Amino acid sequence: MSAPGAEPSGPTAVRVRPLIVVIATGIFVTGFGWPGIIGRLPFNLLLKNELHMPAHKVAAYWAIATIAWYIKPLFGLISDAYPLFGTRRRGYLLTGTVLCSVFWLAFIVVPHDYVPFVIVTTLLNIAMAFVATVVGGLQVETAQRYNATGRLASLDKVLEGVMNLLGGPVSGWLAVRAFGWTAVAGACILCSFLPVVAILYREPGGAKRDTAVFATARRQIAVIVRSRPMWAAGGLLFLVYLAPGFQTPMLYYQQDVLKLDPRFIGFLQLLGGAGAILGALAYGVLCRRLPLRVSLIAGIILNAVSTLLYLRYDSAATAMVIDGTAAALGMLALLPLYDMAARATPAGSESFGFALIMSVRNIAIFGISDPVGSYLYDHYHLGFKSLVWLNAGSSAVVLLFVPLLPAALLAAREQPRLA
Repeated sequence: MSAPGAEPSGPTAVRVRPLIVVIATGIFVTGFGWPGIIGRLPFNLLLKNELHMPAHKVAAYWAIATIAWYIKPLFGLISDAYPLFGTRRRGYLLTGTVLCSVFWLAFIVVPHDYVPFVIVTTLLNIAMAFVATVVGGLQVETAQRYNATGRLASLDKVLEGVMNLLGGPVSGWLAVRAFGWTAVAGACILCSFLPVVAILYREPGGAKRDTAVFATARRQIAVIVRSRPMWAAGGLLFLVYLAPGFQTPMLYYQQDVLKLDPRFIGFLQLLGGAGAILGALAYGVLCRRLPLRVSLIAGIILNAVSTLLYLRYDSAATAMVIDGTAAALGMLALLPLYDMAARATPAGSESFGFALIMSVRNIAIFGISDPVGSYLYDHYHLGFKSLVWLNAGSSAVVLLFVPLLPAALLAAREQPRLA
């Protein structure tokens, strides 16, 4: 890497440290500023208590509103093929961030009703998914250039833990106030990304539109279709997250059975964030010592075991211990999947390929797992702890599919440090 102040050249034409700052900030603002983090309790409690929606309808609301996260490959394809304002990524980051802020502020004037709320939430998610897709492409491009897929995946999850660490108390605080406070907070978070991109990401201008964009699209799709590692990685992610979920039923269980205050539920999210950070930091060390095959198999087993901790989720005291511990173990268990996804993404199709893998994950979580679990909770009166058993058992079955993964994908270790 070039010395400080020196003009970079060759394959390191864009210095790595400013890139990492841009990537880290982009991951943070599109996560912390997402309605499902800072707005988790304000949105869900408004839907539950003010609009009197049962758990399966709240899950359906998010399945519809997050549809943009299912089609992230389309956003990745557009950003890879079409420059905006003469740049491949910078223009999209700046424009998308402005739109995110505008849609957040729209909640100040939107009536508290299902249809207008789901429309604005969907528009906000479209803008946020576009920004996140471009950041993801930049992340994969940087990770592959410096052979640091595990460490950048770990950074991603450390930041996710920080989001929950901060987002829990903030979300709980906002949940007991007028919804306009949530709208302003979300807009301010997204706006903070603008100066970071403007100052640190000096992407060279003059990028030209690909006049053969459809041929480019066909080539990228052909690369993806022929990439057995990428489809294997996406398929395994899908199966892990396909298990019937208990995210929304858990909120109903916390409020209706355990009688927990929204601010305390936010504090539980803080503990989960702290646990996730510990798990991500641990994987940042382990990924350099273990082949991916070992960490992946151990992770699937650990994911199922950590889920079973929720069988003792009976009081505020046990909730604090379980949320922190399960988050740490769960993060350590799931990070090998993201490491595998980054390694499997074909070079030259970073935004499109990585977005495709992540969209598979999002469809499994928001479109299938949580709605199915919530439907079972409401219509078949399957209790919270029965859902825990079902989720853990379904997750463990994924072990049967690990032998189908390409051996070369699972054998490599990372380099000891970044260049």
